[in-house]
Amino acid sequence: MKKIAIIGAGVAGLTALQALKQQDCSVTVFDKSRGSGGRLSSKKSGASSWDMGAQFMRAHTEEFKAQLKLWETDGWIAHWDVTPWIINGTQRTASPDDIDRYVGMPRMTGLSRKLLESADDFITQTRIVESRFNSDQFNWSLVAEDGSVFGPFDELIINTPPQQVLPLLPAESSLTEQVECIHMLPCWTLLYGFEKPLTCAFDTAFVKSGPISWIARNNSKPGRDARETWVIQANHEWSERKKDAPREQVQKELEEAFAIATGCTITPTDIWLHRWLYSLPSNAPGLGALRDERHNLTLCGDWCHKPSVEGAWLSGRAAANIITGNKP
Repeated sequence: MKKIAIIGAGVAGLTALQALKQQDCSVTVFDKSRGSGGRLSSKKSGASSWDMGAQFMRAHTEEFKAQLKLWETDGWIAHWDVTPWIINGTQRTASPDDIDRYVGMPRMTGLSRKLLESADDFITQTRIVESRFNSDQFNWSLVAEDGSVFGPFDELIINTPPQQVLPLLPAESSLTEQVECIHMLPCWTLLYGFEKPLTCAFDTAFVKSGPISWIARNNSKPGRDARETWVIQANHEWSERKKDAPREQVQKELEEAFAIATGCTITPTDIWLHRWLYSLPSNAPGLGALRDERHNLTLCGDWCHKPSVEGAWLSGRAAANIITGNKP
């Protein structure tokens, strides 16, 4: 039985976990956070809760479309029947489409928790700061921030942003150059909670002007709390310019842009501002997963393939196929 370590409990890593367990591998998952999900992140503050990262899942491939249907049948996700609008300045227009959008139940992290159930061990709040490859035994040991050592493992999968991959690569790894060239864009996200529903004609909108890219009434999703909550995501170009700006300035500009986009000026009772430092790759190579055969090392994540939940799923599946020798 192969013993495999996965660093990072995001969609790609958990997809690899599922496939590897089907091949009778022993899999241990590590994550620096308290839970799982990566960009399927949820947040609770005060009386409000939100999907803070990926807002929904959709399929471009037949493979992922079939997977979404299976998850829906299992009750892990649900269809979000919503009509997006387009906002440009103060102009607001409904923009119906035929896209099937799905959300995790009862929050986006609900899906990751289900995917994680098959892990042999899930070690949380553990930041792996060093990976040691034993060239004689052809295996890995992992060192945590507190000095704890885990292993040995026959294979290592790293499912983190490329900037966090680099310190864990062997000095002579063939993957270093590929990882170094990936540029990740940030994304500022503002979360609002209100005592009463906003008088707003739409639940979601793509914003084409100003700093905002997307706004959504989070409680319009199935399974969510009824309390009025909104997610406001800045566009990546603006977030890049404001990456190191004072939080007060960022929040003020997003608040003003939200008021213009919605026409609502009600003061929220719950507010949370989050910076996704590594939100989206500007130059994803579309390679599925990256492999260093010399070190039994595989990298996966949406940055390896395509920036979406589907891209992460495809990357995780590719990583598992490389290790087990299965064809996609």
